[in-house]
Parts: sequence; structure tokens; C-alpha cells
Amino acid sequence: MRLRLILLCALPALLLAACAEKTPATAAPKPAAAAPASSGLALRAIGTEPGWVAEVGAGAQPKISLQLDYGQRKLEVPQATVIEESNGFAGDTHDGTAVSLTYKREQCSDGMSDRDYPASVVLQVGDQQYLGCAEFPSP
Repeated sequence: MRLRLILLCALPALLLAACAEKTPATAAPKPAAAAPASSGLALRAIGTEPGWVAEVGAGAQPKISLQLDYGQRKLEVPQATVIEESNGFAGDTHDGTAVSLTYKREQCSDGMSDRDYPASVVLQVGDQQYLGCAEFPSP
């Protein structure tokens, strides 16, 4: 009688265990992220409202590539000057528009992605000023 009672109590638990979905004891390892390719950039800055991107090449006279107004306007400074005392870069576009970009190493959030960047930036293109954040890609 006692054995029958034990089997009667154990049977529902065994049936539930047999129907349960099996999960692996350990999660499968995630594939390793690919190492970023060498960007050749000294600084990459972004800003919002209106959206813009500035990429500054590495070297003594870096190229500055700009995409302004959500990519609708593209400008390039072929050979900028590094301005170490103000942590920045300056030069002229092909049509003579003055461009300067200065950065300050401080935590910065772009306000849209909840991502933090290691620097804030001020981009000046002619008489238009843009504010944003920057990162320093690995060489």
C-alpha cells in the first residue's frame, strides 16, 4: 500500500519532467566579435538636430570629411591644421568655407542613443555652429 502511494505521488512529477523542454546546461558561446578594422581616423564626431558627422583623419595635416544636415550637405577640408593648444583642427573647404572643430575630453551623450562618448565637440562651418560628441577610434 505504501509503495502504491509513493508511486502515485511520484508519477505526476515524472510525467511533468518528461514533457518539459530541455535546455542546455550551459549557453552556447557567442561568436567573437570581429576586431575593428583600422579606421585611419583621429576623431569621429556626431551631432543631432540637424544630424551631422565629422571624420578627422590621422596625421600632421589631416583631411576633415563632413556630412551636414542629415547627409544632404557634404564638405571636405583636404588639409587641416592640428591646433594642439585648443584640442582641435581647422582649415578651409575647396570653396573657401572656414571649418574648425574643437573637442574637450569630458563625458558626452548625444541625447538620442543613450551612448556616452569621451569628448564633447564644437564644429564651426562658416557662420554655422554645431554641437556634438566625439570618439577617438583606434588606429
